Amino acid sequence: MNSMTKPSNTCTVYAWHKKQGDGARALVEAQFSRIKRCIGDRLLTKRTASRQNEGVMIANLINIWNAFGKCQAMTTAWSRLEQIRA
Repeated sequence: MNSMTKPSNTCTVYAWHKKQGDGARALVEAQFSRIKRCIGDRLLTKRTASRQNEGVMIANLINIWNAFGKCQAMTTAWSRLEQIRA
């Protein structure tokens, strides 16, 4: 293989992703995906005033969700019980 088809250093690829903020973008996209799955992807009301109120309520709900913090992945329920008992 010549140098055009094989990267000389794979770390530079990850450095580029880090510089471009791909990890942060993925986190934001995941958050929007969770919101759309829970709430829906469109407003349910018809009138403009009602839509504004609905938007405010959704924003407040998202702020409450974010106040809980990030979720932590656990391998099994038993490992969580062991942590609580320790």
